Amino acid sequence: MSSLTAAPLLQPLDAGALELPNRILMAPMTRLRTLPDLSMQPIAETYYAQRASAGLIISEVLTVAPYGAGYGAMPALITDAQKASWKKIVDAVHAAGGRIAAQLWHSGRVRLAEEFANDDGPFAAPRHPLMPATLSREDLAAMPRDFAAGARAAIDIGFDAVEIHAGNAMFLANILRGDANQRTDEFGGSADNRARLLLNILEAVTNVAGASRVGVKIAPNSSFQGRFDPTVRETFARLLPRLAALGLAYVQVNRASTVDLASCTGETTPLEWVRQHYPGTLVGAENFGLEDGAHAVAGGTLDAIAYGRPFIANPDLPARFAQGAPLNELRGDPYFVDGERGYIDYPALESVEA
Repeated sequence: MSSLTAAPLLQPLDAGALELPNRILMAPMTRLRTLPDLSMQPIAETYYAQRASAGLIISEVLTVAPYGAGYGAMPALITDAQKASWKKIVDAVHAAGGRIAAQLWHSGRVRLAEEFANDDGPFAAPRHPLMPATLSREDLAAMPRDFAAGARAAIDIGFDAVEIHAGNAMFLANILRGDANQRTDEFGGSADNRARLLLNILEAVTNVAGASRVGVKIAPNSSFQGRFDPTVRETFARLLPRLAALGLAYVQVNRASTVDLASCTGETTPLEWVRQHYPGTLVGAENFGLEDGAHAVAGGTLDAIAYGRPFIANPDLPARFAQGAPLNELRGDPYFVDGERGYIDYPALESVEA
């Protein structure tokens, strides 16, 4: 490993209104360090501040509407306590010289009263994954408003940007799919209809935050019931130019995961194909290393790389790439437990050298 190898990733990047010092982004990663009210534990301030040298931190996913059974204790950005906990995190990242975007998501709809069993927590959602056809038009009409409220909260507490999560396994990813979306109204059928909800959400969010501070995560390589989307090229050939016209800060797109490649049928969509249809700032993710990430940026396929697990084990990942230093190995600690181990106890370079 050499600093020359990392050179493309170390160049600054203007992404909309964001001035990023490098192209090594921290991918959104749920870590479940929440309190019972779904505000963040104070330890999260340290976790995010440790990684402030990323060109941009994309936060773990934050719900903009109540949810519950069927999901882990993922954080929310709804109540005053939740917002206050995230303001402390944002302030800690900024104090360390970093930038941070809030990744926003929505489970689809709040669970109906008759769906409750023995739990009646304030963050309750359907127990089983929602299919697009099960939601009412009123449910879909409310989603842009919920996202806009979340975006306003994020910007008000100091996040540098927001990212709409329309990525793998989320409701917004399924409504884009021709095989999963069986609606017969204006939100189903054609590729344009299936994109309508996401575009409505982006319109609402950009009206609040400004398009130059809005990103979106999309999932042309997501799996559903053991296969890749057979309509993916049709869908994204229509969607990507419309995203480009919005003037967003960036689009984040994942490669197919190793697990999906081993277990799913159908064709994947190369990031080179995505680039042909999207000329704006494009961020790639999913199991990138230093060399293939630098190669993708140097060749123009991508503008930046979002690294996930490497940032868990290496809070100073850009410095390690720049210096050609060895990386900490990711230990076998569970990702989704309380406490410092596997969260804030990975050493930085100066600790290792000492």
